[in-house]
Amino acid sequence: MKSHLRFRLQKILISFIMLFIIILNVKYDCVKAASVFSNVQLISSGKVLNETPSTTNFTYIINEWKREIKINALGELSIADRCQITNNANETVYEVIFILPANASSISVQNPFGSISKTSITISNYPTFVKVRVFLSDYLSPQEKLRLLVTYNLPKSLYIQQSGWQDYVLNISLSKPDDWFVEKLKVVVFLPEGAEYRESSLMPLIQKSGFSVVVEFTEENVALIDQPVIILKYQFFILWAILRPALWTGLVAIVFVVILFVRKVCRPSSEVISFTFSPEILRDFLNRYDEGMRLQRELEILKDHVEKGKISRRNYRLRKNSIDDHLSRLKEDLSELREKIASFGEYYSKQMKRLETAEEELETSRKDTETVKARYIRKEITGETYQKMLDEYNRMKDHAETVIEEILSELREQIR
Repeated sequence: MKSHLRFRLQKILISFIMLFIIILNVKYDCVKAASVFSNVQLISSGKVLNETPSTTNFTYIINEWKREIKINALGELSIADRCQITNNANETVYEVIFILPANASSISVQNPFGSISKTSITISNYPTFVKVRVFLSDYLSPQEKLRLLVTYNLPKSLYIQQSGWQDYVLNISLSKPDDWFVEKLKVVVFLPEGAEYRESSLMPLIQKSGFSVVVEFTEENVALIDQPVIILKYQFFILWAILRPALWTGLVAIVFVVILFVRKVCRPSSEVISFTFSPEILRDFLNRYDEGMRLQRELEILKDHVEKGKISRRNYRLRKNSIDDHLSRLKEDLSELREKIASFGEYYSKQMKRLETAEEELETSRKDTETVKARYIRKEITGETYQKMLDEYNRMKDHAETVIEEILSELREQIR
């Protein structure tokens, strides 16, 4: 019977997984069938010239310029320009200029040590570009290198055009200062999750990982950029941003429920050990618990004596080790007795849980008291703060001890 039920549950689980795969295929079929690109010739308004001229006339050699463009499901653009810059001049330079696309906003600049202060940056907006002037806190000597990161946002309305309900065109604008020579230029576009790359005006490298697509363009030895715009076309099903999390959440929930149900139904029967009420077990527990409390008080007295110099530290360590060993054995015995008493019934189970909670509160108050004493000795807190915290921890300690005594008294009533 159980094997038959397990087989049926496995079939249900497989059916749900197949349904999920079918839904994904439908999504991609809809994307592909909705519209087919006509044979439009892609023309960039300029091209990157990568002939290798002399670099003598350039103030800066950009060893690598990497522009990362991330597009989210709403079409919002976040950009990061990473540059390794070498001073190619024969003199020290104190600033670096960046040319960003028009209407760039939320601009920030970072070096390897963190963000550069806004007071060290000037931003000038022009109709076709944004100039960012970065004043260096440490001057850049000839042939010295510097790494800078510029992050900013771009408006969707200017750089992404939508054609139909799922076809999009991204216009990637590239500009650089005239005194830059770029040894390696890399533009990396992270399409929205679930989007499909269609075509572009330059030959890219396409990387796919799951539902993510990354499009990468690379050029070398760039001395001049003549009105450059890289055009990239992609398709994106806007509802994918809503459906995908729901599909994954639903699938995970279904698998989780099925696994729990299978484990519950097919779990091998195991004998549950329970004990009928035994006054002897309860009495043994109370006696051992009282002994543990007595030993704990003895430890506190010992600690007080050693702090006041009434006993030597050697004698304190010897007696403390002996008491700790005894307490360790008592805790093991009490743990077994707790389980037996908890199985007597609901009342005893609740009492054991209350007792455990009060013990944790008592132990916490003791540790916190030791901590605040150490802080006071190191003069990290004032005497007034120390006394307030000590009073609070003592209040917690008294409350926990009161609860423990109440529980023990109630349990003693059960064996009279």
